[in-house]
Amino acid sequence: MNKFLFSVSALTLTAVSGVYAQTEVIPAGERMAADHAPMGIRAGSFLVIPKVELVETYNDNIYASSNNEESDFVTSVKPEVSVRSNWSRHALNAKAGAEVRKFADNSEEDETNYNVAMDGRVDVLRDTSIGGGVSYARDHEDRGNPNTIGSPDEPIEYTTKIARIGAYRGLGRANARFDSEVKQLEYDNGQTAAGVPLNNSARDRNEYTQTLRLGYQIDSRFEAFVKGAIDSRVYDDKSIARSSHGQTYTAGTTFDISGKTRGEVYAGIASRNYTNAAREDIDEPVWGGKVTWNATDLTSVIASVDRTIEETTLAGASGFVNTDYRVGVEHALTRDILLKGNVGYLQADYQGNGANRDDETYTAGAGIDYYLSRCFKAGLGYQYTNRQSNVAGGDYGRNTVMLRLGATY
Repeated sequence: MNKFLFSVSALTLTAVSGVYAQTEVIPAGERMAADHAPMGIRAGSFLVIPKVELVETYNDNIYASSNNEESDFVTSVKPEVSVRSNWSRHALNAKAGAEVRKFADNSEEDETNYNVAMDGRVDVLRDTSIGGGVSYARDHEDRGNPNTIGSPDEPIEYTTKIARIGAYRGLGRANARFDSEVKQLEYDNGQTAAGVPLNNSARDRNEYTQTLRLGYQIDSRFEAFVKGAIDSRVYDDKSIARSSHGQTYTAGTTFDISGKTRGEVYAGIASRNYTNAAREDIDEPVWGGKVTWNATDLTSVIASVDRTIEETTLAGASGFVNTDYRVGVEHALTRDILLKGNVGYLQADYQGNGANRDDETYTAGAGIDYYLSRCFKAGLGYQYTNRQSNVAGGDYGRNTVMLRLGATY
């Protein structure tokens, strides 16, 4: 997925639930970041926050290969600037960022990613608002992505454009929220090391999604909700017969218990129906959620799960069901030092008449952040990734060590 794409959602709308306004359950990492928040630059009624991060990474398997692993050092520079309004009503925000990656020995892997985004909100009445935003991102596919066509000599670059608009209405204990989104993805062509062309135009598509969420505040601790989404994924190349229509219906609850635990959990069903009868339709249960538990004043546990139906380029497969489980722990050792750990499990189950691939990916990592001041931050991290696949050459293991230095104002 796109690691550098800013989410253009209606998060600028009024919060869908009063639950979180009762008692804020903030994880240790967020609290420490807030305590060291940058001053920013005042520009009229806006606050401008510039920042830059330098990351030095050692990666012992840059191509995500099952054998003949290649290691390298990667230097990344990440400049970013954000602008946000400080009005009493309404909101307008913008952000722009980039990442320049340079490999010490494998210059063909060098990349420059960049993104821009803007979102806003208009407060029409009390508990009534409309909002939306747009974004543009230029990114690349990570090595080892099963959806990469062939064996390109350089990472495949692609562009993502998003436009979204939404509306929120609160009425007593009840609330409703509607969002409509258009996403366009365009992939560059590539070539193999031998110069054989790799055509990625068949992956270009537009995705249209409409979502309605209805909530009801049971009490100060719980909100029940139902959510429905319909979407269309329309490919530019009709000959590949991957266009489809989807539906997702879920029900769940948000909660805030004893000022220590907050979260959202839901479950439901999802389906994808393909316009070409040769593609097997997909019908699957889905579930998801995120829970934050402040075990102590200094230690937080954050757990999440997400199960969705995703697109694929694999021949014979209609798509794949992606189930992502993650658990992270944060501990404030001092007011300036944060210890972190994480584990994860990702399952990709490919569906369709000719689908014959299943992947399981295990991850684990640890790190430390040190806030030298409001303006400077350092960090050291380690991440382990291991993918096991029933397809030859699909397995790989990877160790990465990262040193981060950041500056902001």
